[in-house]
Amino acid sequence: MSDKILCRRDGAVATVTINRPEKRNALDSESWRSLGETMQSLSRDPALRCVVITGAGGRAFGSGNDIAEFETARSSAAQVRAYNDVTAAAIRAIEDSLHPTVARIQGYCIGGGLEIALACDIRVATEGSKFGLPVKNMGIFLDPILADTLVNAVGRAVALELVLEGRILDAEAALARGLVTRVVAEAELDAEVAQTVERIIAGAPLAARYNRRGIRRVADPAAPTGEMLAEAAAYGDTEDYHNAFRAFANRSKPEFKGR
Repeated sequence: MSDKILCRRDGAVATVTINRPEKRNALDSESWRSLGETMQSLSRDPALRCVVITGAGGRAFGSGNDIAEFETARSSAAQVRAYNDVTAAAIRAIEDSLHPTVARIQGYCIGGGLEIALACDIRVATEGSKFGLPVKNMGIFLDPILADTLVNAVGRAVALELVLEGRILDAEAALARGLVTRVVAEAELDAEVAQTVERIIAGAPLAARYNRRGIRRVADPAAPTGEMLAEAAAYGDTEDYHNAFRAFANRSKPEFKGR
């Protein structure tokens, strides 16, 4: 586990922290890989009863993928496919967790950060939190596994609104759309998360594990094909995508040409 992802145990509860506050907890490939490995490790520990996922620094849960590495790690379809495999493995590790998961959300919950939150069972957010999936602004195609997570969490209509309009939603709008379970004042966040965890671990652990798995299986689709995964990574070879991440680095507006 790298220092970009921290894990702390407190009895039957583990807290996993995205630890890049200087980047508003934007995730690079190392962060994604470490997150997946951490969640897999926790699932091998039957003594645990609940896992809380949060972001360090108080300004963000996760603000998306780290655009600084796009040119070196995501500049072709082949690189994007490899990167997608890492991010999808992390999301699957959360979704397939042996233990119930709670997202503690404070600040920005955007892009990859939102995908991580949506993979959790329960999401508790502060009133000042912001949510969005503005992939349209970067010419990015959703990986089918992440698209599955999105639609299963909030439904097709909300998923389409998020990816087509690219709006950044406040906490109340996110609550109305099912992106979060509860919204609380900043000062009440830790108490609400603690109470949520207490309610979870007060129940029978085997029942919690079986019931979360059973509910998730209801909407579990067939595994994506190789063709679907390749299509999702194809944006890495597009001019629009390359223009977008270079424009972001230059603090300018990209010009999309549909190629």
